[in-house]
Amino acid sequence: MHRFHRSVAALLLFVLAASAQAFACQQVSTVLGQGEMLDGVFAHWGVTRSDAFVWGQKIAHRMPLSTLRAGDHIEACLVPVHGGRHLVGVRIVHKDRHFRGLALGWGVAGAPVRTIARNGPPGAGGQLLAAVLTSNDDTAPVSAHTPILPRGTPEDISFMLAHSLTAELEARHFDPVMASAVKDWLHVDSNLPQPLPPGTLVDALFIREPGVREPDLVRLTVYDAGREHTLYRFRDAHGDTVLADADGQGLMPIALVTPLPWARLTSGWGWRINPVLHIPEFHKGVDLAAPMGTPIHAVASGRVDFFGWHGYYGKMVELRNGPDLVTRYGHMSRYARGLRDGEMVRAGQVIGYVGSTGLSTGPHLYFEIWLHGKRIDPLRIEAQAAVKPQANPVKLLPAVVTPVQLDGSELARFHAFRLALQHVLNAPGNASVPIAAATLNPMP
Repeated sequence: MHRFHRSVAALLLFVLAASAQAFACQQVSTVLGQGEMLDGVFAHWGVTRSDAFVWGQKIAHRMPLSTLRAGDHIEACLVPVHGGRHLVGVRIVHKDRHFRGLALGWGVAGAPVRTIARNGPPGAGGQLLAAVLTSNDDTAPVSAHTPILPRGTPEDISFMLAHSLTAELEARHFDPVMASAVKDWLHVDSNLPQPLPPGTLVDALFIREPGVREPDLVRLTVYDAGREHTLYRFRDAHGDTVLADADGQGLMPIALVTPLPWARLTSGWGWRINPVLHIPEFHKGVDLAAPMGTPIHAVASGRVDFFGWHGYYGKMVELRNGPDLVTRYGHMSRYARGLRDGEMVRAGQVIGYVGSTGLSTGPHLYFEIWLHGKRIDPLRIEAQAAVKPQANPVKLLPAVVTPVQLDGSELARFHAFRLALQHVLNAPGNASVPIAAATLNPMP
């Protein structure tokens, strides 16, 4: 097992050395215009959507995005990656204000930096205060102490497909959300027949942690026409699950919780007569009735992109829950105390209260899900056909699956995960020997 430590650590150091050579970045800067948002600046620079989302979260954790004003100076350090540019550092300098600025991930020769905004006398141009070097910032590359494999005993299950792959997976330790995400990944792989024919060989590798009832899937391989199609289940530095191929391209399932437990569905997705305007319209969301003042919960963790009055929505909150996922909550009576633009909220957190503001006939929540810039049906498709309106409880989608491309330090961490897994599988007696080395420890 000590040889395993040394070999994995050596491989990791190689990955880090290679990435350090490519750390030279292009520095770009802009002055924030009137009404301009940080996401718009990132898009103008060609930053990938997933990168823009992750960095927006990091910045929002340290300063309210609502504090940004026209004239503030935004600087970034960018490196080219597949599909766009990767952010490795961001500096924000507030112009002529006591709250001077903030910098993340900006260091010398690749060392991560974090500058915390500090109070001080206003100066011309709002010069940035001295940065503080740190080794534990979440923008840092993969560390030798980063946990990459769950501890436990490997379990390898192979089976021939009989009917539905989703049903087969759920019968073999997969929760429904993961089974659905695997099915979506198979549709993305253009080299696989759709649907998979009966008799297709599937191999699933799990690691069972001590005291945990269900094992963790770490790898799934589908064998078709003499070819292997392999998918890895990987947890990124933020704890989110990613299903990715060997190149780090794949899907991220985002689990959803109900915004209003025990609410009554009064209007679903589809054509209807508008109850206020009395004209035909396509209802691109769902109406969930509940008593005035009932708490409304965020369906997933995310960032507050907007809260305020928004036309027919009345008092509305908009959350960005993923690179391509947005949820909206309309007709609120009031917002949760302390809610503000740029704030990070967790799944299940109260963000407001049921009301009847805007174009509304009574107290209810109007709920929307936006995926890739388009609204989708928030109800489960199978529940639509089986459940009548007014049914209780309302069954929403259990999860939304969004594409993702790992890059930068996350891609390096993913490759280290794959290498460590392969070393475990190549070790003699891996099927019965528990994995004790779940972290990458430095060489003795």
